[in-house]
Amino acid sequence: MMTTTLPKKLLVLLLFANLAVQAQADTTAHKDRDIVVAIIDTGVDINHPLIRDHLWVNPNDQKNTLDDDGNGYADDLHGWNFVSNNSDISDNHGHGTHVAGIILQKAKTQKVKFMILKYYDPLQSGDDNLLATVKAIRYATKMKADIINYSGGGDSRSPLEEAAIRDAQKQGIVFVAAAGNEGRDTDRVGYYPAGYRLSNIISVAAVDSRKRLLASSNYGSKSVDIAAPGKNVFSSLPGGRYGFMTGTSQATAWVSGLVASLLARSEKSLRPEDIKRYLEQSATKDRMLTKKIRTQARISSLASLHTTP
Repeated sequence: MMTTTLPKKLLVLLLFANLAVQAQADTTAHKDRDIVVAIIDTGVDINHPLIRDHLWVNPNDQKNTLDDDGNGYADDLHGWNFVSNNSDISDNHGHGTHVAGIILQKAKTQKVKFMILKYYDPLQSGDDNLLATVKAIRYATKMKADIINYSGGGDSRSPLEEAAIRDAQKQGIVFVAAAGNEGRDTDRVGYYPAGYRLSNIISVAAVDSRKRLLASSNYGSKSVDIAAPGKNVFSSLPGGRYGFMTGTSQATAWVSGLVASLLARSEKSLRPEDIKRYLEQSATKDRMLTKKIRTQARISSLASLHTTP
């Protein structure tokens, strides 16, 4: 993961101009409800000017230290911090805020709302972070998110994690997962949750601007579904800043944004399998991804995805 903050305002102005066009495009969308994306990550800067108007709001809870809706979490207005077990979802790392900005930019719709679920703390053990992940997935499922964006993972399977994602699958939630950044074949050495064989999981590798698989990106002709841009992606950072990051996390957020766009524009309910199939069929086939990506496909443009499946 690489971060570079920018003192220049030009890219920021272009980004906001792009979002203004997206708002006008929403008049042609068919859905009359928000598309809720659960971001299971390091938290998000909810005061960032790019993000603050796109926060999911728990309709049955209030800021009063009480668990008004009886879901086990008090004051979970925009999500929950499963590290500290409180409602503080601020991002002291930067990763989650960057991911949120990419999703919003690629969604091409103002209907996206972010459910912020903080699971990761570098000071916690892997087991603790995994347990927080499972709780976050369960929360997103219970609170009826449409998409779960998850950028983490590890080498070992977890029955608890897999069961939680399977329950999300039963509820029709698309689970977009990073393939990982170890530069290895995950057909041979697994990487989870991206590698679970569940029909709602879209496993995403990363390519650069030359359409080449990043050396750091994991790959697998059976375990990785699709590739998307993940090199030097420009997005939001905590404190109202902007900058670049690189990795399969950025590629994953790109795909989550496209999924949100498809859900917002569809006239009918789409199953995760429908979304996955449509993305794969609309993506660009690339021989360089042979034996690297299951579909041999990469997402290089939004143009082919702007029609309703």
